[in-house]
Amino acid sequence: MFSINVIKNQSFDKKRHPYKFKFAALEPEESQNSAFEVVPKQVLVNARSIQEFTVTFNPTKDVGSFKTILLGNPELSQEEIEIADDPNELPSKGSLGTIALNLSANTIKPELSIDKSARFDGGK
Repeated sequence: MFSINVIKNQSFDKKRHPYKFKFAALEPEESQNSAFEVVPKQVLVNARSIQEFTVTFNPTKDVGSFKTILLGNPELSQEEIEIADDPNELPSKGSLGTIALNLSANTIKPELSIDKSARFDGGK
């Protein structure tokens, strides 16, 4: 689930704690036969822009609870890397964090009932 590395501490408390742990979540494999379908599956979203996704729910069983997590990993664009004064000082790939979106859906067993309300003429 995680990659753990021991790295040098460069913060204000480096004399007291010369090393620290660096945790990085490992990206899981893409799920297969999920009840949720996202289109497009992969897309590059430019800075200060909007990207629309279509999420379709198609359950594989009749009744139950369905959950999934969508993950996104921010990266610098090639343009941002090219215009940087010193590309070596830019954040490395994967160091900008992860965007996670939780999708959840519940299905219920359908029930058909006959409407027995009174009509205007008094019949049922």
